[in-house]
Amino acid sequence: MHRLAIAALVTLALALAAATAAQAEPRLGAHGLVLPGTFAGDLPAASGPGIRHVLDLWPDQVFQLRRTWLGSGHTEDRLGRWHVEPDRRALVLEGAETRFEILGNGSLRLLDREGRPIEGPLPYTLTRQHDFNPFEPRLALPGMFLYFADAARFTDCASGRSGPVAMEGDFLALQRAYLEARPEPQAGALPTALMARIGARIADRPRMEGEGTPPTVVVERFLSLSPGETCERTRAQASLRNTYWRLVSLAGESINPEEGRREPYLLLRLDAPRFAATAGCNHLLGGFETAGTVLRFRPGPSTTMACPVGLEARERALIAALGETASFRLSGTALALLAEDGRTLATFEAVYLR
Repeated sequence: MHRLAIAALVTLALALAAATAAQAEPRLGAHGLVLPGTFAGDLPAASGPGIRHVLDLWPDQVFQLRRTWLGSGHTEDRLGRWHVEPDRRALVLEGAETRFEILGNGSLRLLDREGRPIEGPLPYTLTRQHDFNPFEPRLALPGMFLYFADAARFTDCASGRSGPVAMEGDFLALQRAYLEARPEPQAGALPTALMARIGARIADRPRMEGEGTPPTVVVERFLSLSPGETCERTRAQASLRNTYWRLVSLAGESINPEEGRREPYLLLRLDAPRFAATAGCNHLLGGFETAGTVLRFRPGPSTTMACPVGLEARERALIAALGETASFRLSGTALALLAEDGRTLATFEAVYLR
């Protein structure tokens, strides 16, 4: 066994497990939804009594959607990524051609294919459920498969999420095809992951080592293996406007969201030179001017709720940072607001990207 490669695989598995555990903690996002969350409701259909929808959303922009046609019982599952269009307050399920308006009470209302509200008396709302209880999807999955040191992982192309693979069902057929097709690994390096297409179920299974029952890919049917293909997903280059910018640091201090409060963010609207921001308490509104890397904010009307002492101080610091901003620096998914003398006033990271 290559010890360095084994250590790398173990480190990757532990990091993914830690990330999954962190995502399980509910958090109120800038979009106004508490995630992770399960949303459910019966929506109208073109024919028949309707379609039951169950939608699970995670903060890392992964969704799974189950639709059950009432009357026939036919069920379809989808897995993928979501993003938010802030100017419309629209949640977009990528690849599913489905948009929902984010309502103020935390529910979702279906929009038409052009992203417009659907008029009429019929119910078009998915309600957030009290408990987050993800269903076990069953669907065809293309993704990157890796087997090494008696452990296997599968990274789904649509969602970008990686998880362990159970050694049951049609796993042996997938393993055999992979071992025959993979290049011989070099000393100290992990073997090459190969594109596989499988019929699968994602279900909780006990860890091979340690405690817990993480979501695990169960291979129900091996379909094909395609060496040379990839499904690497890269994050979009963030744009200054129409992006939820999550506040990361302020005056050199790291910022973490307060439990039960909306995460601190900055949004520069696309349709007008207006901004919205919050430190986690009041809503700050106003205008902005930008040309090249120049950026200046003009304060406007804001809410005046009483804030806890810590949030009040953070809010004052954010207002001061916006007032001092003279330019910005944008790099990938990171934004920095800069003072006239080049000092970094605040940093942000882009979330809810396409």
